[in-house]
Amino acid sequence: MEQYLDKNKCLSGNPETADIVISVGRGIRDIRYFNKILKLADMLNAQVVGTRPILDLGWISRDREVGLSGLKIAPKICITFGVSGANFHTMGLRGSNLIISVNNDKKANIFNIADYCVIKDVKSVIDKLCIDISKKRLKNTSDVVSFLLGYFDEYKINEI
Repeated sequence: MEQYLDKNKCLSGNPETADIVISVGRGIRDIRYFNKILKLADMLNAQVVGTRPILDLGWISRDREVGLSGLKIAPKICITFGVSGANFHTMGLRGSNLIISVNNDKKANIFNIADYCVIKDVKSVIDKLCIDISKKRLKNTSDVVSFLLGYFDEYKINEI
C-alpha cells in the first residue's frame, strides 16, 4: 500500500480549528496503519497531526507537528494512536476538551493526561474502529462525538 499524503481532506484542513483531531506517534510503526488512520480521519471528518518522530519519518508536514515547537490544538476530541506522551508533544494537546489515548504500553505518559485510556494493540483498535465506523451514518460532528464517547466508554477514567 502506498502512502497517499495530501490526497485527502484530513491533511488539508486546519487542525487548530478542527473539532476532532487524531494525533499519531511512533507506536504506529507502519505506513500501512498510518494510511488507515488517514482513512479513519476522513470518515470522522478529523484532522491528522503527529509527533516529532512522525514528522522525521516524513509522514506529516512540519505544519502538522503538535507540541512545544509546533501546534497547540484545542479540539472537542483528540484521539492519540501510539503516542508515548513526551512533554514536548503533550504541551500541544493540553487544550483538548477530551483526550482518548490508545497505546499498548500501560506505563505510557500519555495516559496521565488522557480522559479515556485504551491499553491495547494500536493496530487492532484501528482495524476494529474502521470497520465499526464504516457501518454508521454519522452526519455531523455531534454524531461523531456521540459515537466516539459511546465506543470508548468502557475506557473512561472516572474521577473521584
